[in-house]
Amino acid sequence: MQALAFYAAYPLIWLIARLPFSVIYMISDVVYFFLYYVIKYRRKTVLANLALAFPQKTKSQLQQLSRESTRHFCDLFIEMIKSTAISKQQLKKRFICREVGEINAFAEANQPVVVMLGHQASYEWTIALDDLLKFKSYAVYKPIKNKYFDQFIRNIRSKFGTTLVPMKRAYALLKKSQQSNQEVGLFALVADQSPKPSAAQFFTQFFNKTTPVFLGGERMAHQYAMPVYFLRIEKKQRGHYEAYFEKITDNAQKEKDWYVTDTFFEKLEEQIKQQPAYYLWSHKRWKIDPSNVRRTVELSPRVPL
Repeated sequence: MQALAFYAAYPLIWLIARLPFSVIYMISDVVYFFLYYVIKYRRKTVLANLALAFPQKTKSQLQQLSRESTRHFCDLFIEMIKSTAISKQQLKKRFICREVGEINAFAEANQPVVVMLGHQASYEWTIALDDLLKFKSYAVYKPIKNKYFDQFIRNIRSKFGTTLVPMKRAYALLKKSQQSNQEVGLFALVADQSPKPSAAQFFTQFFNKTTPVFLGGERMAHQYAMPVYFLRIEKKQRGHYEAYFEKITDNAQKEKDWYVTDTFFEKLEEQIKQQPAYYLWSHKRWKIDPSNVRRTVELSPRVPL
């Protein structure tokens, strides 16, 4: 069944990926109309999340943000498809990263680095960084259930050199490079993903809400005394993005528990407030709280008791 779903969709994916940008954004507009006005895809969830994050906004303002967010979501989806056929030259014009010298200095010093980013603007087109960074890049990811689409996503995100690895594999790679003095890597994590209810254990404060989070990035950086950076991505116009590396710490091992994770969420929240329509609001981020989890709860110092 998984193979049938993939091979039924692939011819359309292949065709769309080879269309010019002007045409694919027309397709995105059509998809947006059906998704928002006909199917009403997760409209209640998006509006509920926006209302929690921005309680000061009026109903009409929240509805406008909901429409803009869904339109951006459709653009992201179509851009991901376009990624299968996009060239380095095209991508370099559309995803610009400023001032990478500080990051590359760590590569020259043989120092691995952790980079944390959120579901903001274009997290898919960060594959453009492969051509700018002197590191071997690893994207820490969670596999998709459909193994055919999982491999498809892996192929997209690794087309310019990045290697996709699960978190446990990332630890093994770091340990091996430390022991054998092999080439060090940059480990990138989309660090605002929500754990399943059965896995929820750690909670911080995000938009003044107690929010379940993963601590994998912080713990990996702490164990190997790694610098940690936040990747800020801004949408400049449709199909055009700019990214900036912002330092969280030079050495996570010297920081207190929760410092790295909390600083990441502070920076992400600040970024979202500047461009709220470009965040992924369609997931139920606040459906889990410390009172309904199975594991022993650990709270960030930012969570009010």
